[in-house]
Amino acid sequence: MNAYVVVDIETTGAHPLTSDIIEIGAVYVSEGKVIQQFNQLICPSQEISPYITSITGITNEMVKYQPQIETVLPEFMGFCKDVPLVGHNIILFDYRMLKVKATRLGLPFDKKGVDTLVIARKMLQELPSRKLGSLCEHYAINLENAHRAYDDAFATHELYLNLKDKFYHQEPKLFEPVPMAWDMPKSVPLTQRQKSYLLSLCSKHRIALKQDIDALTKSQCSKLIDGIISEHGKI
Repeated sequence: MNAYVVVDIETTGAHPLTSDIIEIGAVYVSEGKVIQQFNQLICPSQEISPYITSITGITNEMVKYQPQIETVLPEFMGFCKDVPLVGHNIILFDYRMLKVKATRLGLPFDKKGVDTLVIARKMLQELPSRKLGSLCEHYAINLENAHRAYDDAFATHELYLNLKDKFYHQEPKLFEPVPMAWDMPKSVPLTQRQKSYLLSLCSKHRIALKQDIDALTKSQCSKLIDGIISEHGKI
C-alpha cells in the first residue's frame, strides 16, 4: 500500500443514521510521507450538544457559517481519489458515518480500508487500552488536540507507521486493505402523529427548526422531540 488517506471525523453523536458530521480531517500519504492535507469544519443540521462540545471543543458558533455536508463530502471524496482509507475504528465508525451521508447524497462511496484499532487489538493485547490517546502515549506520539479531526488523523498516520514498522513482518495481512462493506439499515420515516406533535411543540415554545421536518426519520424525530421536552417542557 504505497498511497492511502488517513481520516478522522467528529460528529454530533454515535449513530450513523441520526448523527451529523461536524468535522473531517485527513492526510494523503504517499511512500510514508504526508503530501496533502484536508481539514474542514461542517455546519450540521442539528445542534451540537454541550456533551459533544466538552469532548471536541467544537461549538455551534464555530460551525455556524461553515459549509454543509453536501458541499464538503464531494470535496473529501475527490481528495481520497481511488486510494484505500486508514483510520482508528474506521470500519465500525468513520466509514459508516461517511457512507450514510454519501448514500443520502446519491454518491458512490465503496472503499477498502485498514483499521489501526483492529491491528492494535490483535498485536497489543497486553495494553490496558487501545484507544487512540493511549496508543499515542505508548508510542510517544504527540496528540495535543485530541478529538479534533485533523489532529487525530495525523496522529493515526504516525500510529500506523509505528504499528507497521513493528508488526508488518509478523502479520502482513493485518496491513492489507479490506473492503469496508456495510449494508446501511433502512430508515423509517416519521409518522404524521410525530410531525403534528413536533410542530405543536415548536409553536408553543417558539422554536425555529433548522431541519426539514419531512426529511426526518422516525428515530430522528423522536430524538428531537425528547430534546425539546427536556429543555423547554411539554405542551
